[in-house]
Amino acid sequence: MGRSNPPTSQKYWFDLALFYCSKRETSRSRLKAYFTRKIREYRVPEENIPETLVWIENVLIECERLKIIDHERYAGILHREYQRRGKGKRYITQKFHERGLEEEVEKLSFDQDEELDRAIALAMKNKERSTIKKLTDPYQIRTKLLQKLVSSGFDLSTAKKAIDVALKSS
Repeated sequence: MGRSNPPTSQKYWFDLALFYCSKRETSRSRLKAYFTRKIREYRVPEENIPETLVWIENVLIECERLKIIDHERYAGILHREYQRRGKGKRYITQKFHERGLEEEVEKLSFDQDEELDRAIALAMKNKERSTIKKLTDPYQIRTKLLQKLVSSGFDLSTAKKAIDVALKSS
């Protein structure tokens, strides 16, 4: 579903960036990927692509200058959201890399006690699930809980401590 006329100005790309960023926080790399997708969708002629890429680069620079794209703000939002959802350090770090926020990973603070608390809460929640309640073998229960915690981004030692706490409280 392409447009009949490809975009012919930098203002068009800036307006497109404003539209995209008005709906969600984003990073420079994700906005650039969005523009790349739009170049294909609009079927921009091959001879116009270099000029379009210059416009896009200028728009990205302007968006950063105007704080429309703010990696620090975006990283803070993501970090809080992933912590609220009970995700561990490894998961959060991986998601930051996927979203083009590599430099923001070093600025993150991960409190070990807080990480353990989130892991315990997740273990307690999963312990109550019907699939785990059906299991009778303690080894299988521990294995299932461990799989869930590790896949949620908690390191092995934190996951094991959380499982011990969760199983002792039953």
